[in-house]
Amino acid sequence: MKHFLGLTVLAMTVTLNAQQTQGSAQQNFISGGSIRMHLESGGYTIRATDSDQPRIVVTYHVNSEAELRKIKVEIHPGISTADVEIRDTPNNNFKALIEVPRRSNLWIRLTAGKLTVQPIEGDKDLNLRAGQLEVDIPNPDEYGHREASVWTGSIAASAFGISKGGLFRSFDQSGPGKFHLRAHVMSGEIDMR
Repeated sequence: MKHFLGLTVLAMTVTLNAQQTQGSAQQNFISGGSIRMHLESGGYTIRATDSDQPRIVVTYHVNSEAELRKIKVEIHPGISTADVEIRDTPNNNFKALIEVPRRSNLWIRLTAGKLTVQPIEGDKDLNLRAGQLEVDIPNPDEYGHREASVWTGSIAASAFGISKGGLFRSFDQSGPGKFHLRAHVMSGEIDMR
């Protein structure tokens, strides 16, 4: 019976994934520039693009064509700065992958959800009202000033030897690198590894 239920669940998962609808937007943008992102609730992954031509690419998934039509994705590139805005996201199961040039300064504001920032070379200023922030830091010595804070929740920054939980937790350090890192979550978790 358990085996049968396992197969039923697997079949339902495949059906749900097959019903997801995808949208995308992209713009060419320089390597080494600054990117400001205003993101409404959802699950976001920010990673370096594998393209030979530097660009910003947003790929997102929703449950229906109706939800897809409501979402607004705008990319406004300038000479050395770009603005990315994603709004009118559905209340459930919205996921987006945002690819940026490997060398980019990031300024990100997310209303609620999960934000994962994979290795990107540059300054980072990351802010969530509620949710989970994960930042991959393969080389902590790349960062000079680094700070993180939560009003309610926890900070697990193994990259910098920090672990704190509770109310109004923070850390502020100096390191040898040239990049700056600032992370703030009002309610939730910060994980820097």
